[in-house]
Parts: sequence; structure tokens; C-alpha cells
Amino acid sequence: MSGGYIKPQKAGDHQIVHFTFAGPLKPGHVKKWNEAILALKQHFGPNVMGITMKGHSTPPNLRRKKK
Repeated sequence: MSGGYIKPQKAGDHQIVHFTFAGPLKPGHVKKWNEAILALKQHFGPNVMGITMKGHSTPPNLRRKKK
């Protein structure tokens, strides 16, 4: 793994973090990953601007509600 650490940043700055998976993923690992990403988004709120994974659609129950 090549790091994965983020640094403090100022308003207007951004950082991109990439994860690369290789080989088969067990259903339990997929479930844990999805739970961890949801927790990350909930913890950091609007600071997480987007997560793109090979064009997969976000399930409706995980989309942000329009205000």
C-alpha cells in the first residue's frame, strides 16, 4: 500500500484518496467495506465530496436527501 494518509488542509483545498482492490472479495468483506464507507461519509459529512467506484450507482437508501 502506498500510504493512504491525509494531511490538514485549508478551505478550498482538496485531497484524493484511491483504494485498489485485487482478487476476489468475499460477501462479508464487501458488507464491511460498504458499512465503513457509510460511516466515513457520515463522520466527515460535506467534507467528503464524492466517492466514485467504477461507475456503480449508489443505492437509493444511501443517497443524500434533497433539502
